Amino acid sequence: MYKVMVVDFNGTLAESKYAVIQLMNGLADKYGYQKIRDEDVERMASMPIRERLKFMKCPMYKLPWLMRDVKQGYKEAAITLNLVPGTAQVLAAAKESGLTLGVLSSNSEENIRGFFDNHHIHEYFDFVYTAKSIFGKDKALKRLIRQHGYAAHEILYVGDELRDAVACQKAGVDCALVTWGYDTEELLRQGQPRYMVRTPQELQDLMLMKKTSSDA
Repeated sequence: MYKVMVVDFNGTLAESKYAVIQLMNGLADKYGYQKIRDEDVERMASMPIRERLKFMKCPMYKLPWLMRDVKQGYKEAAITLNLVPGTAQVLAAAKESGLTLGVLSSNSEENIRGFFDNHHIHEYFDFVYTAKSIFGKDKALKRLIRQHGYAAHEILYVGDELRDAVACQKAGVDCALVTWGYDTEELLRQGQPRYMVRTPQELQDLMLMKKTSSDA
C-alpha cells in the first residue's frame, strides 16, 4: 500500500519536548511572553498551537522570529537529545523491507542531519525536507510529491501533533499519529488521522503489514 514513509523529527524521532520547552523559556524575556511552568506542561499538551500561544501571552505575529531563534538554539541542544527508544529498529525494518524513508520537519536540515550523525541513523534516510513555517507542512508535502513523482496514496506521514494531521489532509496523504510526542491522544484524535500509534512496535507492525499488502 505504501512505498514511502515520511516521518516528523521533533517528538516523533527525537525526545525533544523538554529541550524545546527550555529553549522557549530562555527566549521568554526577549519576546515578552509567559514562561512555561512544570505544572503547565501537561495542560498545554491538550491545546492546539494557537491556544498554547494565547495561554503563554505570545502574539502570533512574533512566531516566525521566535521559531527562528528556537532553531538556532537547537543546534547545541540536538547534541544531547535522545532517539525515541525503539525507533531505530523501526527504521532498520523499514529500510530492509524496501520502503523509501524521509523526514519532513519544521526544524532545520542542519539540526536534523546533526542528530542523525550523532545517533548513526543517517544511512536509513533517502531525503530530508523542511517546511518554512510550523504551519507549512502541507506545502512541503505537495512539493515532495511533485519533485519525486510520488502519488499521494503511496505515502504515509508519521507525526506527533494535530497540525501534522491537518497538513496531511490538505496534501491528500495518509497520516499516522504517535502518542509519545507533544500532543495528548485526545487532541490528536481531533485531527482524525488514518492511524493512531502508541508504541514504536505498533508503527513497525503497521508499516510492514501495509508494505506486505501492497506487494501481494
